[in-house]
Amino acid sequence: MNEPSQKPFFVGYLDMPTRLKRFYTALTVLLFAFAAATGYTIAAQQKSAGPASWLTDATQTISGLLVVDPYPVLHRIDPADPERTESILLVNQGKISADDLAGPFHDKMVSITGYLIRRGGWRMHELASQRPITAYEDSGDDALRARLAASAKPTSLGAVALSGEVADSKCFLGVMKPGVGAVHKACAEVCLLGGIPAMLLVRGEDDKKYGYMLIQPDGSSASKSLARRAADRVEIAGELQQRGDLLYIKMNEKPHGLPRRGLGRSGSE
Repeated sequence: MNEPSQKPFFVGYLDMPTRLKRFYTALTVLLFAFAAATGYTIAAQQKSAGPASWLTDATQTISGLLVVDPYPVLHRIDPADPERTESILLVNQGKISADDLAGPFHDKMVSITGYLIRRGGWRMHELASQRPITAYEDSGDDALRARLAASAKPTSLGAVALSGEVADSKCFLGVMKPGVGAVHKACAEVCLLGGIPAMLLVRGEDDKKYGYMLIQPDGSSASKSLARRAADRVEIAGELQQRGDLLYIKMNEKPHGLPRRGLGRSGSE
């Protein structure tokens, strides 16, 4: 007669044999370690969403000259460098432009209260819900106002043709991560339809993204007209302008679509 096998086996209503218990314990530990290592490897290979932030813990108040056309922008003296002017984009809460709130204060010295959105050298303020804009007397400092007004006027830098990605500036500058690309297209379309300033993102030779505000041939906002091109890679030709420390492209015509092979290779931060 054949003798019964001495190998341990598991019977559901009995305690698991010691040898099987040790085996499955070791197997479970190994599986957890493998899953953790796989997760870390995949996460490490993901591209960074960029050095952007949205500071919602507390509001900040800043002052300067408010200009609404083509997009609401506060121009002020840079606190870190009194020799230069800093230009800060303004948006409303949600996917809405600040046009209605800022309109009555166009070309006036004001104080702005809002939440700072920043990425690199770009600055944007999302207006607070309670009295976000208040006008104040210039205190007789006409020279300061004149300096800011002169800086805010468009200065032509010549013709330019660039290829890049159409984006809504609010999400790209820090509200969403990622705030660009096909995965963000639907959100970007809604933001642009709401009047959030449109931006062309161009990748430079240093692998950094450079941003240009986009405006219509008549100098008005291009957000709504470009909404359907959000996240698309396009080529845009027009006049390069500087207003404060922001660069704008006054488009000659509608942008031409390009295959999605990454962003273009020139630009200015």
